[in-house]
Amino acid sequence: MIAYNQEVTIDEAIRSVVLQRAPFRFELVVADDASTDGTAGRAARWQQEYPDIVRLVRREKNLGLQANFLDAWSRCRGEYIAICEGDDHWCSRHKLRRQAEWLDSHPECALTFHRVVNHYADTGTLSLSNPRQKSDLTLEDLARGNVITNLSVMYRAIPYEQLPEWIREVKLFDYAFHSLHAERGTAHYLRQPMAVYRRYSRGIWSGDNHRAWLLALDIREHLMEHFRLTRPEATTAYLRAYCSIAVALMADGVDAETTMERLAAAWRRYAGCELRIDEVMREVAGRRAASASRPGTAALLRRGISALRAAVSRFLPVPRI
Repeated sequence: MIAYNQEVTIDEAIRSVVLQRAPFRFELVVADDASTDGTAGRAARWQQEYPDIVRLVRREKNLGLQANFLDAWSRCRGEYIAICEGDDHWCSRHKLRRQAEWLDSHPECALTFHRVVNHYADTGTLSLSNPRQKSDLTLEDLARGNVITNLSVMYRAIPYEQLPEWIREVKLFDYAFHSLHAERGTAHYLRQPMAVYRRYSRGIWSGDNHRAWLLALDIREHLMEHFRLTRPEATTAYLRAYCSIAVALMADGVDAETTMERLAAAWRRYAGCELRIDEVMREVAGRRAASASRPGTAALLRRGISALRAAVSRFLPVPRI
């Protein structure tokens, strides 16, 4: 559990972990990144109450989200590692047991993940993740798109010293960790919603699409290079997703020349041929035209249903243990 200035939510996050019912020992590593509010003090009280479960790491100097996470990972001693950040919480007492039981009985599986309840803090609305999610995924499936909420995952842990050096360079390290574990086995989806993911309008994926897309290009460049020789089919899937993201950026007018140069270089290295720029530009034009056109009846109906569901969800309680 990494935390920074989350005194309002940290109690519920830690409570949801220490109240887990599991037939095995587990520990919670809380890494507070030099918070300037009462986050560390609240975590310290939980450590005093549950000294056999909670291990608190208090930073004297702020490391930043990425370095804080990696250092916390290096301190984990368990066979399996699950994640709960300081502003989220688990809503099932049996989360750890269910996921560990699956990994125990399926040695070919490298990670499990499950459905989560998305809690949109700005509006008070709720939704469920992963509609129509298939039960088992390969690395190649995951390369087509990230369907795993970090909060829901349990890994068959890769030791810190076995992580690649480039992991310290990327910002979207959650997708990197999912992929590195999926390299070692399958990913299994559990359909029970067992956690609540708090979402904000200014999060990485919801506050600035252009920045999110640029980060998505960065991580896929590292993943394509990592798997280039060992998993060519996965590399091809990452490349196709990379192309779609680049087209979206160019359609929105974000430094189209630089983005095209990046795409052409990636295509040359990982597809083994020159990029058909004319075809890409047709895709860009098609996306722009689609964005400018009025939505059809089906799209309007879908929006209306989504708005109705959101309105109804305001009257539903946020799930808690």
